[in-house]
Amino acid sequence: MSIDLTMLVGAIAIAFIAGFLLRSSQMKKQKKKVNELEREMMANHAEILELQQEKLALEKQLKGVSNIPVIPITAKDEKKSEKLQDKSTGSK
Repeated sequence: MSIDLTMLVGAIAIAFIAGFLLRSSQMKKQKKKVNELEREMMANHAEILELQQEKLALEKQLKGVSNIPVIPITAKDEKKSEKLQDKSTGSK
C-alpha cells in the first residue's frame, strides 16, 4: 500500500486548519460568555453599592429625626456581672 506524500501533507494541513478554526470559534464563544458574565457581575455590584448608599442615607435620616434616648445593652451586662461578683465574694 503506497500513500502519496503530497496527499498526506495535504490531509495533515487540512486537519490542522480545521482544528484551528474549531478551537478559535470555541475560544470566541467562551470569551463572549466571560465578558457577558463580567458585565452582569459589574451591574450586580453597582446595584449593591446603590442599595448600600440608600441604606446609609436612610440611617442618617433616622438618626437625625430620632430623639429617643438609647440605653446601651452593655450597661445591663456590667451591672449583672458586678452583682455576680458581689455574690461570689459574699459581700453586698
